[in-house]
Amino acid sequence: MSKHHRTFKLELAKRALEQSSTQLSREFKVSARQIRYWASVYRVHGLDSFLHTGYPYSFEFKLKVLTTMRKQGWSLNDASAYFDLSTSGILFQWQKLYAHEGISRLHPKKKGRPRMKHKPSEPKPSEQMTEKELREELDYLRAENAVLKKLEALAQAKKKRAKRKP
Repeated sequence: MSKHHRTFKLELAKRALEQSSTQLSREFKVSARQIRYWASVYRVHGLDSFLHTGYPYSFEFKLKVLTTMRKQGWSLNDASAYFDLSTSGILFQWQKLYAHEGISRLHPKKKGRPRMKHKPSEPKPSEQMTEKELREELDYLRAENAVLKKLEALAQAKKKRAKRKP
């Protein structure tokens, strides 16, 4: 999510074509460099600027941007303005990843935690279980039974104490 709204960027970009970016920077508390970048994007795309429709960027798009940039001899700012990226920093990251880790690193990675795999709710029939699995299940059931017995004993002891107090 962008820090500044699209209409704000468009307005500043239009004004930057006629006014000094330093003056606008002081007036709107946005860096002059950012205003100049927005102005260059606006020069290329006009009113269709700052839409960022292709996000998250695909592998093919990233590769196209990097190859076009290299063939045309464009700077980071020129290429990111031409392809309407939110900042030239994104393009710098793609360049760095490509240089250090190769083309495969341009593939987008999934974000967030992986989903938990649900175990089947129904246990295997005992005919299909191995002897080891049967023994493990028996141990588990014995432990579960002991816990339930202990819980029942504690509940009965609590009832006895409640009867004695009044």
